[in-house]
Amino acid sequence: MKGLEAPQPKIRRTTLKKRPYVNISNFLEYTFIYIITFEAKKKHLRYLTILLFLYSGIIFSQTQKDTTSLEEVKLKTSVDIERDYQQDANVSLLNQDELLQSNQTTITPILNKIPGVYMQQGGINTTKINIRGIGARAQFETNRLKLYYNNIPLSTANGTSILHDIDLTTIAEVKVIKGPQATEFGAGLGGVIQLKSVLKEENYLESEFLVGSFDLLKQNYSINLSDGNKKINLTYNNLSAGGFRDNNNYQRESYFLNSEAQLSTHSRLQFVSQVIQLKGFIPSSLSRSSFEEDLTQAAFTWGQAQGFESYTRGIFGVNLTTELTSNITQNTSVFTNFREAFEPRPFDILENNNIGMGIRHTSEFEFSLLGNSAQLTLGGEFLRDDYKVSTFENRYRDNNGQGYLQGNIVSDLDQNRQYIEAFSTLNVLLFRKLNLKLGLATNKTSYDIEDKLSNSQNSQTGEYSYDQVWLPNVVTTYSLAENQKVSASVSRGFSVPTVEQSLTEEGVFNTDLEPETGWNYEVGYKARWFGDKLYTEVNAYYMDVENLLVARRVAEDRFVGINAGSTSHPGLEFSFKSNLDYGSWLQLQPYVTGSFNFYEFNEFEDQGDSFSGNDLTGVPSQQFSFGLDAQINNQLYFYFQTNAVSEIPVNDANTEFAESYAFSNVKLEYKFPVFDKISARMSFGINNAFNEKYASSIVTNAGAFGGNEPRYFYPGEPRNYFGSFSLNYAF
Repeated sequence: MKGLEAPQPKIRRTTLKKRPYVNISNFLEYTFIYIITFEAKKKHLRYLTILLFLYSGIIFSQTQKDTTSLEEVKLKTSVDIERDYQQDANVSLLNQDELLQSNQTTITPILNKIPGVYMQQGGINTTKINIRGIGARAQFETNRLKLYYNNIPLSTANGTSILHDIDLTTIAEVKVIKGPQATEFGAGLGGVIQLKSVLKEENYLESEFLVGSFDLLKQNYSINLSDGNKKINLTYNNLSAGGFRDNNNYQRESYFLNSEAQLSTHSRLQFVSQVIQLKGFIPSSLSRSSFEEDLTQAAFTWGQAQGFESYTRGIFGVNLTTELTSNITQNTSVFTNFREAFEPRPFDILENNNIGMGIRHTSEFEFSLLGNSAQLTLGGEFLRDDYKVSTFENRYRDNNGQGYLQGNIVSDLDQNRQYIEAFSTLNVLLFRKLNLKLGLATNKTSYDIEDKLSNSQNSQTGEYSYDQVWLPNVVTTYSLAENQKVSASVSRGFSVPTVEQSLTEEGVFNTDLEPETGWNYEVGYKARWFGDKLYTEVNAYYMDVENLLVARRVAEDRFVGINAGSTSHPGLEFSFKSNLDYGSWLQLQPYVTGSFNFYEFNEFEDQGDSFSGNDLTGVPSQQFSFGLDAQINNQLYFYFQTNAVSEIPVNDANTEFAESYAFSNVKLEYKFPVFDKISARMSFGINNAFNEKYASSIVTNAGAFGGNEPRYFYPGEPRNYFGSFSLNYAF
């Protein structure tokens, strides 16, 4: 079997012209110019890392700040619980301590602690997220929600988001807004996930080495520097794994830079960049018989073809925040991103190159309205993506077991897609206990296609657009008492078809697809009890979706998108978290979260078959997470988490289901001083501690071809172990 040394595709070199920049410091100038003009190849990325470390040492060599250790790892305090309580409806937070309770290869079990969120993972590089059933029928990607990193969009212009390749050590906080209430982020049907980067007011060097089952190996190196008005964090990590299945090798390198400079008392500039190089082999999904027989095998065709995906992608953005007056604040982000991908699949070879750029701006005004405190936000976002999509014959059968062999070109299309969003929100405290938030967003998405292979009779070359949409939002919050409040909201959201959904089986774009739209109605209750020792939250909602986008299987591992009807999404979510503080020697936080939903097709007909009234495919009707976080003497930490999921319908007819399951993860961590300024941390953990056999991801509506069973199931990892050791030098 071909290993990770398989030949890589040649990466096209791209050079952007240098432009003048604000003269903040030599560091920001040189760093920004170098990154914008770099060539995305491994050796240049290594040079970049060395260069940035040298710059960091020069710039901060005279820093005199003395910090003896990193900030202590602590469980959520009553202050954190109060912060959760003050958030708007449908807002959930995860801090970095929670994110690192796993083996750092995936955010999946941690993100699934949030009620209403279900992330599936077929492999480290095969994930998809649905929120309240939106995105449940996506096949091999996350769509219908928007992903941001420090106010910079990571989602493409068609809504596709990649979260699984962002290293968890670079994320300080995850904020999830469920449903279309996030007016200021485009009011997507699924919601918004916001990532906050790591940037601390400390000086330290840190290294970590992690090993685990299935040849898991991870190395992480980071430096954080601060001198008061300038901060920088630079992180490099390398993750490799053999996987527990055939054709499952994985390799990823990532480079992360986050810097911030206080230009004046009223303005701040932040620069964020991340470059990721990844190659992951794909074992694909299994039939029920193969799933029961041997979890470690790859799907036959993917194993024979030694299928994999490889890509280099990066994001670069500058964020300027300016306080014009005590009542007016502006924030402007300018960003660019790229992705160059190569994916040999059993049925073809896909080359997909994407370059995007955009700008985002918000202005916030604080004022008095009829004697009441008010805040008005006006803003907009523009994003343009240029896609180059080509497919070729894969003649792996003629290559003597050596993997892919590129044949004739099958399709060659360019698509330029752009969207313009404008939004406004008005937040008014009407009375001492009643708050009103009004929002309105609008979106116009258009694209043009250049078909390079077709003749004039069947060419798709031309300009296309989706109808402009208007997305209102109304949220009211009423405080029943100092520790209790209720909320109610009505909001509208939408999502456009992705490029992958738009491609037909002939490799051309289906220009007749319509965006999904839906209304969401919701009521919620939040409360704090017993002196902030218990936090509770309950939300009930109903969403209806029109022009439902579904995937129709047309061949083995090939799908096309269609508009097939409408769905209803009623559900109930709850969360109970407790913070028990027995002094410095013991802190406990037990928690339980869960959701009940009753999603179904209202009207859904496909190829003459009616599925109206059936349960929505690809999403469980019940989902729970419960566990315990413990801290002993500020040195010993214990984390236990169980995720439980009900059965999942895997086809629209509801005749096949993935079985219910529950798996548990446990981790023990110990932190101790080594010398005056050096501290160490050791950890040991077990994932799937009770060796549950389950499907960690599914392929909806998998068809049977060539007399074979449909392949619905990606097997989850069996019991596996991991351990890590890290050193931190504070100076």
